[in-house]
Amino acid sequence: MPADTVASVADLLDDRSHHIEFNGHLTNHVKHAVIALAELGAPEALIRDYHKNYAQLTAYGFPLEPARSSPGVIYSGNWREFLGQRVHFAAYCGFFDAEIARLGTTAAVARYTPELLRGWIGAFTHAAIHLGWAVHAEHPGMIAEALAYLAFSFVPVVDEARPPAGEPAAGPWDALLELSRSWAEDDTFGTTVRNVLSDTDAVTRLHPELNRSGLQARVAAVAHSGIGELAAESVWAATLPPQTRQAEVRRAVTLLYLAEPGDFVVLHLITSLFAVEVLARTLDSEPATARLYDLYWAGARIILAAERKIPQPEKLRDLAELYPENGRDHSNSAAAEFDVIARRSWLEEEEHNPKLVFVLRQWWNQLGWNAYRHAAGQFTRTPELPPSFEEPPTE
Repeated sequence: MPADTVASVADLLDDRSHHIEFNGHLTNHVKHAVIALAELGAPEALIRDYHKNYAQLTAYGFPLEPARSSPGVIYSGNWREFLGQRVHFAAYCGFFDAEIARLGTTAAVARYTPELLRGWIGAFTHAAIHLGWAVHAEHPGMIAEALAYLAFSFVPVVDEARPPAGEPAAGPWDALLELSRSWAEDDTFGTTVRNVLSDTDAVTRLHPELNRSGLQARVAAVAHSGIGELAAESVWAATLPPQTRQAEVRRAVTLLYLAEPGDFVVLHLITSLFAVEVLARTLDSEPATARLYDLYWAGARIILAAERKIPQPEKLRDLAELYPENGRDHSNSAAAEFDVIARRSWLEEEEHNPKLVFVLRQWWNQLGWNAYRHAAGQFTRTPELPPSFEEPPTE
């Protein structure tokens, strides 16, 4: 990100006066909003007011919580011991601050990201988002914070021993259609997923803090189950040319969002994909990038199945016809419409909306595909918290 875009509000990214989560496991998103609003051209006063108001009362109706100290010390010999236990966040921040000072930002990201992103679905993708957006903002302190959050909330996407893929899909769009057909037509697959979701005790024994969370417990349980259709390797991640892979994954998740316009869950697949793209550029290694896309696609399948957000294949095909890949539109009127969408997003209390607009406008600037513009205007709403939130958090 150009330095002058965020320079006037960089102190907001420096701020560590609040914990990374609140009311149990809800994520503190305020720095994501600062970056998105700055990138969308929002006035500095508006960004500062947003930051202040979010800290006092988030869209969920709870304030942010003060930063917490850590009873333990994290160092090079024990940093893996506490992965996913939601403990020692401040100590992890200190460890990664020191590693960035020792190695430099790029080398520290390259050293720790490949391993930590195995757990990117933890905290419902927000730790991965935090890292990608921090790297985009070129902010070392926020990068350390994000690496700490990945360690803090780590939930493995797949085991090291993965089931072999069946007939490999040619690309992400075909893979999405294949998942959609399986969900619609394969009773065994659907029953297996539903059985996992009906009893999340196995995973909450491993991650007891998720017992109250609903969504995060379901995602972790489905990941832990190792269901073949969800955990199998995506061969196309390593075989497609890099530019083709990037464009086709973007296309698949954007059409998925248009199939569920405004859907809170699917929106996260867009903002986390942006993070994956930023991190891939930082790693600057084709094998590492292919692995990131493979992990991303496995995590996306797990999330879609856990939250039952898999559209009918007919709907996906119809959307693909409505939005052909050559539907380019970089006209002045299209640009003006995107400007209005961006200005609308400044007014939103729900910070996911300016993030959505920023990512899709970035992609539209590059490719001009009209689906990006249409999806950007489909704002989401903060979901209602489940009844389990009436119980105090497990920490």
